[in-house]
Amino acid sequence: MKTIIKILFLILINVDSIGQNIDIQAKIKYHTEKAQNYLDKEKSLSGFYSIDADGIKMYASPKDKLSNKTEFVIRWGQIENFNNLLEFNSATSMLAKYNEGQLKGFPDGIYIATKKITPEKKLTGYKIALDPGHIANDPETGDLEKKYLKIKGDNINGIKDSIEIAEGMLTYATAKLLKSKLENEGATVFLTRSGDKCSFGKTFAQWKKDDLKNAVDSLFKIGELKASQKQYFLSKKVNDRDIFRVIFKDLELAKRAEIINNFHPDLTVVIHFNVDETNLKWEKTSDKDFDMTFVAGAFMKNDLSTKEKRFEFLRLLISDNLEKSISLSASVIKSFESELNVPTANIRDAKYLTEGCIMAANGVYCRNLQLPRYIHSPIVYGETLYQDNINECKSLNAESDKTKNKRIQQIAEAYFKGILEYTTTLSSK
Repeated sequence: MKTIIKILFLILINVDSIGQNIDIQAKIKYHTEKAQNYLDKEKSLSGFYSIDADGIKMYASPKDKLSNKTEFVIRWGQIENFNNLLEFNSATSMLAKYNEGQLKGFPDGIYIATKKITPEKKLTGYKIALDPGHIANDPETGDLEKKYLKIKGDNINGIKDSIEIAEGMLTYATAKLLKSKLENEGATVFLTRSGDKCSFGKTFAQWKKDDLKNAVDSLFKIGELKASQKQYFLSKKVNDRDIFRVIFKDLELAKRAEIINNFHPDLTVVIHFNVDETNLKWEKTSDKDFDMTFVAGAFMKNDLSTKEKRFEFLRLLISDNLEKSISLSASVIKSFESELNVPTANIRDAKYLTEGCIMAANGVYCRNLQLPRYIHSPIVYGETLYQDNINECKSLNAESDKTKNKRIQQIAEAYFKGILEYTTTLSSK
């Protein structure tokens, strides 16, 4: 009898071991394919990571991988808790855990809040971040950003009156309208900027007065600026466009990611409008018109040069934010198609889509942009229509208060319906 019990016990252990092995092999296959299909654009990053029976390991360089000198290790049994920590901790604290080299001292029993959705309020319990792209609240600032169309009226253009469009004005109006729609359905909504203020809570002119010197000193200290550049940016010879392009732009985008992550949203919507890349200076109209969306991914061969970037690669690989971002973006692009009557861009419809992106779904492209890479929530980065299209520019030019512009109202409605479809599908699973 004891012999039979021992045999049965050994059989059970063996069956359990086989089951665990099958589960691990499935995880290896899934994460390997995810890295290859969405994250590694040029198939050149395998020297920075490994995925095997032990888990996922990151390396500072291919040389370190050859010598098995790991920078960070996450074992298969740690992934669920790591993803819970991603949801409830700041990006800074998570990077600190990455800097430790492995996960230590995991808390048990992390509470995951569930969304309460009722027929009356479809988005009750949801926290949604809206990022209106750029900062312009007037044509002058739009020109500073180089996100500005000025098309003279003439017979060649088919434009009766001159057209001036600053993209930042369009994105902010869209965000205001969308915020109202989302709040009416019970969502808590956060905007990264307001009016003529950037994500630092001040105008560009005020930021330059208050913060330029500290920013230049900090960038010089970490080696991002040479001594000659520091001297130029602190001199009276410097012009605003150079300050914006070299100093302000990336710092301001990093601030957007920081305040969004501190808000801990369930999803993030980054709002942009597109233009025809071949229509230089945007002083004439184009006959092209497309919609597209971006999510994180498509890292290039030099995109894992810092520990911070390697951490974000790992985060995207092991969390489900990328999968959810693709699903969210697919719902939004579907809504764009039905609401805006604008075709969805194929990967060959723009040079940057072919050269810098991986197609994840219809109209959804992995692209290593700063916000999708650093924002720790499902994200849709929308690029609606071409502002310089001969018909769109006429529509977008109407109304000085862009919240009253009919085309902007249609775009806000398209985002809203796409978000509702995504959250409804999510809650039914």
